[in-house]
Amino acid sequence: MLNPPSIERLTVKFQEYLKLSGGLRPGYSASLGTGGERVTAKLGSLMPKVPEVLQAIYSQVSGTSSEEEEPNLIEFIPGYRLIHIDEYEQEIKVLTSILEDKGYSGGGTVLPLLTNYGSDFICYFQSEDGVERICDLLHDYGDLVVMYDSPENFLETLCEFYKQEVYFVDEEGYLDCDLIKEGEVGAALNPEANYWSE
Repeated sequence: MLNPPSIERLTVKFQEYLKLSGGLRPGYSASLGTGGERVTAKLGSLMPKVPEVLQAIYSQVSGTSSEEEEPNLIEFIPGYRLIHIDEYEQEIKVLTSILEDKGYSGGGTVLPLLTNYGSDFICYFQSEDGVERICDLLHDYGDLVVMYDSPENFLETLCEFYKQEVYFVDEEGYLDCDLIKEGEVGAALNPEANYWSE
């Protein structure tokens, strides 16, 4: 039996993501602000148990405000920003409302991780039997689609997207990606995720 990923391992992987991201977009990591006890305590006030991946991320950074206007500082992955801790409670409400409107009945725990201006989300999902995944949720559909087989795979895959030059910065300064290569790398590292085979 493999050991479950520890907060330390997730934190190291997230720090690697920040370093790789900073190599392509100088200033991005600094724009995310600092995390720490104030930030993780705020998360703790919003949920009974804070998932390790959220602890790992928000122990390091605060996130990106919806007010950010600098193109190369907005996106955590193409099309999505890391939710700022001060907006997290509001985004939980938006996500919950979408799930309720679409009649979601899958149980478990669903929490927002990344969002965009169209209220689509990349979510943390823990099933009722404790399996953790990272899912895509498009607000028009309301279905959770598994993107990453685990929180650790999520961070590992994002690092690979930088290492294998799946991600690049376009002429306008926005983070962009090679969709074909993204699908190949994503599927290779997340064999159980439906998202990459669709």
